[in-house]
Amino acid sequence: NWDKYPTYDVYVQMMNDFANDYPDIASLQNIGTTVDGRDLLVLKISDNVGQQEDEPEFFYTSTMHGDETAGYVFMLRFIDSLLTNYGTTPEITDLVKNIAIYVNPNANPDGTYSGGNSTVSGATRYNANSIDLNRNFPDPAAGPHPDGNDWQPETQAMMDFAEQHHFTFSANFHGGAEVANYPWDTWSRDHVDDALLQHVSHVYADPAIANSPSEYFTGISDDGVTQGYDWYSITGGRQDFMTYFQQCREITMEVSSQKLLSTDDLRDYWNYNKQSLFDYMEQSLYGIRGIVSDENGDPLKALIEIEGHDSD
Repeated sequence: NWDKYPTYDVYVQMMNDFANDYPDIASLQNIGTTVDGRDLLVLKISDNVGQQEDEPEFFYTSTMHGDETAGYVFMLRFIDSLLTNYGTTPEITDLVKNIAIYVNPNANPDGTYSGGNSTVSGATRYNANSIDLNRNFPDPAAGPHPDGNDWQPETQAMMDFAEQHHFTFSANFHGGAEVANYPWDTWSRDHVDDALLQHVSHVYADPAIANSPSEYFTGISDDGVTQGYDWYSITGGRQDFMTYFQQCREITMEVSSQKLLSTDDLRDYWNYNKQSLFDYMEQSLYGIRGIVSDENGDPLKALIEIEGHDSD
């Protein structure tokens, strides 16, 4: 039943069922535990799920603010759409065959289930230590601990997970507004790849606007897209951490002006966003990629730079 939020136990069971029911293309990983001991779960989806292939790694994550829950359900439905349509829907089959897809539906389950494992009523923005996780990451401008707090277990788990991979694109899902927010949040200046970031933000925002009532995704910006600092500046955000320190390109997707979106609206909002989810992920297939090898043909860990361009 997609018209309600799962309990925590049902969420864990769903993630395990995805992996168990589709073992050829899905694998579940627990990347860490929260302050209160809940699991931080990531599902990998790929046609060769047990292998590391020469293909882009892509990451979706949601609800690092525990009371911003629309994206939580979107991620579960997104997983379900990939798994159930693989092999029958060409668009989805091609994506699964050509991208290593990672999905973390809930990055702050302690916040979401602050009122208990059986309900999202009482959900809070913060983790169990009352820390805002989206101010707790190392910041390109403000240093390793911009909020003055130690890295939280949820933050450390996400940092360690990112370090183990090479994500080329990612997005994290929030609520409280409706806009695609691209780097930088911490600097007023444009990112060196500002044109690319604007483009991929529109790849998400344009279908969301086209597939919804006229007022959706236009409250913050008429075209559904904003540079973070132009909207309001923050330090310690995950978007800038992933983009600067992990050589990724991450966008913050604000997908409902109502933080704890009413269950009555979950189905409609999924329909507003579902095409955008696939279109944005497809962007990871474009550009240059490959394997750098030594004289014996063995792969090397390498950094490719563009002279005069990669100031960031």
